[in-house]
Amino acid sequence: MKKIFLLLILSLSFVLSRAQLYSCKEGTVSFFSEAPLENIDAINRNINSFLNFATDEVIFLLPIRGFEFDRDLMEEHFNEKYLESDKYPNATFRGKITEKGEVSKPGIHNITVTGKLTMHGVENEITVPGVVITAEDTIKIRSLFTIALKDYKIKVPKLVFQNIAETVTVKVNAAYTIYKKDEKK
Repeated sequence: MKKIFLLLILSLSFVLSRAQLYSCKEGTVSFFSEAPLENIDAINRNINSFLNFATDEVIFLLPIRGFEFDRDLMEEHFNEKYLESDKYPNATFRGKITEKGEVSKPGIHNITVTGKLTMHGVENEITVPGVVITAEDTIKIRSLFTIALKDYKIKVPKLVFQNIAETVTVKVNAAYTIYKKDEKK
């Protein structure tokens, strides 16, 4: 009887943690660089992300070549000279929600996420604020934070230092639904 009870508890915990696994179906990551001579704005709609409320884990995979710019030349320089996207094709984030409130209840909840952001071959621990908007069958996450280019060894040539800011503002908008193992993005 003890073994059956233990098996039942393990099965139930697996089902509960499974029910708390969400995948991002649609979302964007954008950045904005404000500099004296030129502002740079780009958006990426090709994000892959999972959210697990059982473990409080958040994972993002972002293809660098997915960023779209207003001008083709900006996009070319971004990929070839600054982010070297052939050498470093993805940015990743793996973190844990350290403050989350009552996210299981419908409403708007402030959160804090701490984790490792890897970009341009460099990994740094960051802590970012965010908002979780919980509805009946979807969860949305929004976040706004800044990163310093030097922290990721992204070099800006002295000739264009007035065109590119030393820090960029990153904005994340992601909508999640309950993950189904056989679904494809």
